[in-house]
Amino acid sequence: MAMAYWNGMVWECNPSVITYLESLSTAYSIKTDTNADKEGNAPTEQVALSDEEISLSTTYRIETGTNNIREIIDQWKSMIGLASPLIIGSELFGPDNVQLQSVSVGSISIRPDGTFTAATLSFKFKEFKETVTEIKSKAVTGSKNSTNTVSAVFVKPSKADKAARKRPRGYIKRE
Repeated sequence: MAMAYWNGMVWECNPSVITYLESLSTAYSIKTDTNADKEGNAPTEQVALSDEEISLSTTYRIETGTNNIREIIDQWKSMIGLASPLIIGSELFGPDNVQLQSVSVGSISIRPDGTFTAATLSFKFKEFKETVTEIKSKAVTGSKNSTNTVSAVFVKPSKADKAARKRPRGYIKRE
């Protein structure tokens, strides 16, 4: 039975493997952005929640069915920077997508032949949101078919629309 999973990595308890979450914590905080206008307008302040952060850890052990701990460490290392939903039980935990920020490896136990018998891995995830530059680059590089979605920020009138709205050269509004 899967306890949790993220991007194909599973914490589970079944007859052959036991890997479980040892600790789980998350943090919420407020962030403010103040804009002091130098042209005489009143300063503005925006208040919002900062990106959510999630920390968790687990210990992989040969005794509980994890055969190649070094391989597991390499798999996690290769996924730093990727974003995916974190599912605990059968429900989404935290934001829609969290990005793996770091993996710390500690409490390593080694046999005399160099085989890792246990290692504790600690993970830090951060809420992942696509930035405007990523959306813009996708809109520019994407093909023009109906399956692509483009942010409304980048939608512009066509040349035909612009020409239809142009006023004749001698147009003067009279009242």
